[in-house]
Amino acid sequence: MNEIAHDSSAKLLTMAGQIADFYKSSGATAPEAIAGHINKFWTPKMREDFLAAAGGRTLEPAALEAARGLVKRRKAQAF
Repeated sequence: MNEIAHDSSAKLLTMAGQIADFYKSSGATAPEAIAGHINKFWTPKMREDFLAAAGGRTLEPAALEAARGLVKRRKAQAF
């Protein structure tokens, strides 16, 4: 991974963490709220890059669940 791509990935992971911190008070619905925010405000490229960067990384539990939710939505929309 080149330096620019790594920097972009790091920024997306940081942003997802900040979104997770914001929605943490939502409790059990936090992952859904995070995924909804990402789907609404991030471009498809940003979402794809985030999912690629999130694999194998330590994320906030709610952000990790949101990433899993994004993957499920993406697979469901493919059909």
